[in-house]
Amino acid sequence: MMIKIMCQNALLMFVLVVLLPTIVIADYTDTVVLKNGNRITGNVESMAQGQLLFDTDAMGTVTIKLDKIAEILSSTPMEIETVNGDQLYGTLEKPLLPQQIKISSDTSTESVPIDDLVRIIPIGESFWKRLQGSMSAGFSYTKASEVAQFSFSGNLLYQARHNQLALTYTNIVTNQDSGTSQQIYGRLGYRYQPGEHWYGLGFLSFQRNQELGVDGRGVLGAGGGRTLFQSNRGALSINGGLDLNLENSGSSQNTSVEAFTAIEYSLYKYADLQSNLVISAIAFPSITESGRFRWQIDTSWRQELFNNFFWNWTFYASGDNDPPENAASNSDYGVITSLGWTFGR
Repeated sequence: MMIKIMCQNALLMFVLVVLLPTIVIADYTDTVVLKNGNRITGNVESMAQGQLLFDTDAMGTVTIKLDKIAEILSSTPMEIETVNGDQLYGTLEKPLLPQQIKISSDTSTESVPIDDLVRIIPIGESFWKRLQGSMSAGFSYTKASEVAQFSFSGNLLYQARHNQLALTYTNIVTNQDSGTSQQIYGRLGYRYQPGEHWYGLGFLSFQRNQELGVDGRGVLGAGGGRTLFQSNRGALSINGGLDLNLENSGSSQNTSVEAFTAIEYSLYKYADLQSNLVISAIAFPSITESGRFRWQIDTSWRQELFNNFFWNWTFYASGDNDPPENAASNSDYGVITSLGWTFGR
């Protein structure tokens, strides 16, 4: 009887959460005018990385490349960010010149070239509609060396007017004749950007890397940074600050204060299928442990295959010139290939 009731409740929940929203009639009030003269009516969902997500009645949500658009019209208030770091708010009215958007509010009116847009988000969207993320998994086995490796990674991003929350997680398990080793990395990061290119940041991370002799490392950091360049094709930023490093190497525990400095570069490429490249590097010179220096480099290339499914290639490397005594090496590196899926914006 209990199982039957649970099944009925599960079916009811499915109907309420999944099916009910699909029968709600949407009010399509926005218009996109393409350079070829075609007009599409629907609702602006978001715009980022050179692509506009546009919800339509007949075709569902479609992706429109920014370089194909002549006009965007909407009576819904929008948050707009430009390549100069300007953050504008207002409805989108008919522009005076082609290939521009006209942003109108109670206090001002401003026109911006479409090519200068970095991000558009409708104001007042729910928490769930501001989320985007991905997950991927990979497996490899080399018979000659009898090495098997499994990897899983995921990320979740929440973008609001001035605030950004990002959660990332990676787990790599390697099995070979000498035994099984594991590498785990998780990070919760926060960024506050009140305007233009400067921002403040904070993060909390956890790491396990048995190759480097780290059974557990917790890092709490804060600092600031600047976006040096951004467009709808890519971005380059740098940041730095201080962090508290808590390490557990099994036989000993260690607490230290470090500085950190980082650089990140991203590049987006659009054809029929999207691809992007992300390169990041971060250095941790210790303040309380004289001469100690940690570093980490990550490079990821993602190629869309179809319908938000993608193939991912990742190179990672990390090092410590003064690792714990039980470390097998003072550096670790590897290459991972995986298949995954993106969701959200």
